[in-house]
Amino acid sequence: MKKFLITFIYLFFYNIEEIKSSEIIKMSCEYEQNLIKKKQKNIGFLEDIDRSQICEIFSCSDVIEIHETNFQPNGKQEYRLRNTWFNHQGILLDNFLKTDKVLKVTTFVSQAYFLESYTIDRITGKTKRIFYKFDDPEFFNEIRKLEENKTKKRPLYNTSGKLSLETLKYYSIEPREIFYFEGSCFEGVGV
Repeated sequence: MKKFLITFIYLFFYNIEEIKSSEIIKMSCEYEQNLIKKKQKNIGFLEDIDRSQICEIFSCSDVIEIHETNFQPNGKQEYRLRNTWFNHQGILLDNFLKTDKVLKVTTFVSQAYFLESYTIDRITGKTKRIFYKFDDPEFFNEIRKLEENKTKKRPLYNTSGKLSLETLKYYSIEPREIFYFEGSCFEGVGV
């Protein structure tokens, strides 16, 4: 029994060690308050918006981190975004592209029905950030209808039960609000 218990404890801690999260990239970002745009469903772009309040809510000065988690049993890697909004464990990424020149990131729809995307020029720092809000009754109704539709041409969720921006666009499901930010992101903190 003692050998079994020691083996169990060893395997438990060994497996925890095998699931490691490592930071791939960390960037300091500043968004220009006067360049913020807001688009609302069925209305379009709004001219009269309180940009300082939007900066308070969505952070016009932020640090973003991309973390990679390697799950050894199946060799699968997950990428997560951490920033002001998703600062605990981060949010799972749908798309992640990192080259010498560009960084592109899109999250899955979060449990609060938010989604973010970034396009960052790694040479100039020029950044476009888009924040999508899907939290309205019409969205939930459309999702429910698609869940019940047995003849849909493609699955609504991925194998992990996540909903992607690409799928929502495919089914022409629009967010309630979209916030567009422009600014700069540079590698490192306090740059």
